[in-house]
Amino acid sequence: MSQTDDDSQELLAVIASSGSNHSKDNLSNLNKNSEDGENLINLANVQEFKTKTVFGRIKEFIKINFLGYNNEFEKYILNNEPNDCSLIAKYYKTIDIDLRNQPNLSIDSVTLSSIHIPHPLVSFTRNEANQSTDENITKELQESPIIVFIHGLGGQMSQFEPLMGLLSQCSEIFSIDLPGFGNSKIDFNKNKKYISPISKEDQIKISSSIKKMNWDDFKTENIVNIVYEFIMQKIPKNKTIVLIGHSMGTHISIKLAKKLPNSKVEGLILLSPPEILDDTKPTVEITKSSRSLTKSLAFLKFFTYFPFLFDYFRVWDRLPGLKSHSVTRQLSKTNNRFYNSLRQFRWNLDVNSTISLRYVNGFQKATTTELITAIKKFNDNPLDKHVYEKTLLICGSNDQLTGVSSIYKAHEFLTKTFNKKVSSIIEVKDVGHSLLLVKPEFISGMILNHIESKFPERLHLSPAWVLKIKALISGDKWGLKNELKWSNLKPISSNITRNNGKDIAPLLGMKTLREEDTVHSPTIVESLFYDTNSNNTDIKGNLIAIIDISADIPPYSPKSFKTIKYYKCATVSKVVPDQSSIRRFIQLIDDILVNNIVENPLIGVHCHYGFNRTGFLICCYLIENLGWSVEEAVEGFKIAKSPGIKHPHFIDALYVRYDK
Repeated sequence: MSQTDDDSQELLAVIASSGSNHSKDNLSNLNKNSEDGENLINLANVQEFKTKTVFGRIKEFIKINFLGYNNEFEKYILNNEPNDCSLIAKYYKTIDIDLRNQPNLSIDSVTLSSIHIPHPLVSFTRNEANQSTDENITKELQESPIIVFIHGLGGQMSQFEPLMGLLSQCSEIFSIDLPGFGNSKIDFNKNKKYISPISKEDQIKISSSIKKMNWDDFKTENIVNIVYEFIMQKIPKNKTIVLIGHSMGTHISIKLAKKLPNSKVEGLILLSPPEILDDTKPTVEITKSSRSLTKSLAFLKFFTYFPFLFDYFRVWDRLPGLKSHSVTRQLSKTNNRFYNSLRQFRWNLDVNSTISLRYVNGFQKATTTELITAIKKFNDNPLDKHVYEKTLLICGSNDQLTGVSSIYKAHEFLTKTFNKKVSSIIEVKDVGHSLLLVKPEFISGMILNHIESKFPERLHLSPAWVLKIKALISGDKWGLKNELKWSNLKPISSNITRNNGKDIAPLLGMKTLREEDTVHSPTIVESLFYDTNSNNTDIKGNLIAIIDISADIPPYSPKSFKTIKYYKCATVSKVVPDQSSIRRFIQLIDDILVNNIVENPLIGVHCHYGFNRTGFLICCYLIENLGWSVEEAVEGFKIAKSPGIKHPHFIDALYVRYDK
């Protein structure tokens, strides 16, 4: 592909990604939102202040429910904060699932929102230069399982975004928004922003199919039946799967693994699982976490008789805004980051009350017998060297919904039952129910590490294996896209400054490094900053970290760094980073700098070439955290790494986001 073609395709991708449910003139709509919207933090503070007293809260409740007033804070969030994200939008598909083989369901089919991310080697071999006829590679790729994500009550696919982004470097990904949740909406409200490319025709198909579902269709066993048909119809019969579930999705995953054919499932990864019902004992032990969940379910089931009261209850609960109980019980009681609370609040606003009550009314816990059967049906190869821990249970120490004790009980039960270790547990400190929202990169990394070390090597669930195969096919282990273009670019920017160099930013832009390169490898870059004989006089400061924002496996080994720390904060290629990506990036920068003890710290940021996504995210940090104007940030990056942000759409997005 030529450089011109490469740039043209990126430009087209940027234009396509700017679409949302506002089908016409999206850019002008965003500009209007920017001009009309008040500062989000101020709005949140005002909302909290107005409802701080009981009298104030009652006053706001009456105004909204009985006098027709809008909740301006909620209105602003719904208009400006999408429920989904760029990764979901890029791989989005509307799918039809045939349900005629499921007699317990009242409907013959359902239309849902889904995503399918192809295996990275499939994308790689589409290039004619990377065609392979090696039968061993084809066989190994065939044995690599597909990862299927299943969200929980009130959840949606976008909650898995950071984990999907990481695992898509070594596997094929499938997921759906369960009926009534996420973008499988029962009602597509034009005032609720989303960025997935859902046509008007598909909106009608999705909502009309869900409206046909009766209360019994939302029983857990029937939701399992729907996901079962999705897997049997959309995933090749000769491919195995790994199920990753969160909250209610963990129980769906267990029941699904039991229902699927023998050897279809390779393993289970269960995030924040509610306590599994032990049906092997004559009397069931009731733990604190189980009692808490039972009370919550009983409380919600009361509203199934009076659904309108549930709407009133939810409005009352949300009145304190980001400090509302429905937010803090998902995160932590205190010390929640502003944008984590905002993201959770936005997802809460997406939940339809009637749909939630139907799920709650039909919820059936997975049992220990079902879990045992599911694990016995795993695709365990007799030739495997040892027993693998292919059931991973993860929970936050501050989980107020399901409680951390559930994973210890399940792990202990499985060890006793199988008389060997078949599962692993991870308790994550200072995290609540929404694990991937609070510590996305950290938890995603732990899950990948477990898969690489505790699942059989024959499954090839490792970025290192993908890199090895790319090297075998292309003949170059550290091969680069458009290497000539990459070689001609300046490796690292100068310091990014303003006010004639008086203000120096702690960030540097760079192109991706390449292992063993004579100019821009990890070893060379580290020597520029830490070798006493270095001739580096252009850059002031010490490089303490590199953040890789590319969606791909880096063409270098992060382990080559001795002093510099490597961080992955993947963003979707050829797309302007969305609000979720921006906030994860800024949060990561803050975390690195807070824990730093080196003088004059610098953090390098790279995508592939280091212009558009890199420049955009650096500018976001300069504007949001350092108080630079959009013009100062864009110009500062341009001077430091010429020609700066190349595509005008990225620059337009900065002005849309920040300029008043």
